[in-house]
Amino acid sequence: MNLTRISQTPDRISLDWEGAGPVRILKDGKEVYSGQDMTFTDTGLKPGTAYSYLFKGDSTLKIQTATAVEREDKNADIPLQELIVTTVIEEGKIAMAWEPIRGVEEYAIYRNDEYAGTVTEPGFHDTRITMDESYVYEIKGVRPLEPGDEEAAEKSSPIAKVINLLKVQKNEDDMLVETFLLFKDIGRPADALKEQQASVDRDHVLRYTTFLEDEWVENPNVLSKMRFFTGDGRTFDPEADRYRTRAEVKIRGKNVTLSRSVGASEGYTVEKKLVERDRASDEGIVIKSVQTDEEKVSFLLDHSVGNPLMPSPDIVYKVHAAFYTNGLMEISGEHDEAPHHEVYLKSGAGEWKPLHRSKSRGLERLAPPTANRFWQYSNMI
Repeated sequence: MNLTRISQTPDRISLDWEGAGPVRILKDGKEVYSGQDMTFTDTGLKPGTAYSYLFKGDSTLKIQTATAVEREDKNADIPLQELIVTTVIEEGKIAMAWEPIRGVEEYAIYRNDEYAGTVTEPGFHDTRITMDESYVYEIKGVRPLEPGDEEAAEKSSPIAKVINLLKVQKNEDDMLVETFLLFKDIGRPADALKEQQASVDRDHVLRYTTFLEDEWVENPNVLSKMRFFTGDGRTFDPEADRYRTRAEVKIRGKNVTLSRSVGASEGYTVEKKLVERDRASDEGIVIKSVQTDEEKVSFLLDHSVGNPLMPSPDIVYKVHAAFYTNGLMEISGEHDEAPHHEVYLKSGAGEWKPLHRSKSRGLERLAPPTANRFWQYSNMI
């Protein structure tokens, strides 16, 4: 059996294929089609929602894709939230395709943290797989900072002039280059092709922490009596007790609760003598737009916390998360390139799973017009 076309609208997904003999299609373990046709359309679907289909015919395929979202309904702050990623699994092969990201000319592919190649089109096929081994793919693309939406991009703007003047190279170390990261957690391909669905956890904890890796951070204001600030003196660790901020979202069925914490800030003289110690308010860490229905629970985590000892740009990030009743998870976000950011997920009684980790590229990256980092994580069920 060979999949020939997938198309999506806000309320339907259409699938066409070639093959011999009858085909059964299951969605969430329930049969939704059986027959000799080579086309199927699933209707009455919700916009921006992921769906999985298991094809049983002369071969077995697992297809995961999503319905579209009208442009005016898309989240401009988190551009990867509605980006459709389609994944197809069959014996000995994993194939992925995603909507092109405007301005990105090539995508680097990593499989289980090892470089697997670069593509110029938004898709790839991997046949170097073992069905009983777990896989996580990372897709990375970069582009010069965009001045705004498509209409704004056609007009002259101050940031566009800066980009042209500096002849920005497409390197993620450049302050005017945006980075996009897609993470696809396949798990074991053999499990995806099973007709009987495994039991899924309905309880999750999403932990988002920001921290400073260095023990000491020099104050860029040389006129201040506080010449140094204390950092957190650590690297990535989901259980670490030193951080700038921590937000923890607990999902229990359809209930969503937030706990939040802010680490103390300390300023020291050039001789490393304490001048002032204070703690920023945690009121800038909030949960918004909690929505629940029979398919999923979703919410927006919004974060803006500053340095209480001196005027400086806030640490800002946003995360949108959707947890489906069938076990699918879709989490996407955006943040400044400072300080260090780490996002982990714990499901049921399991261990912390890293979803996204990003190293600081300098505290100057907190100030506009420097570019942000955008990321999306989803799993395969």
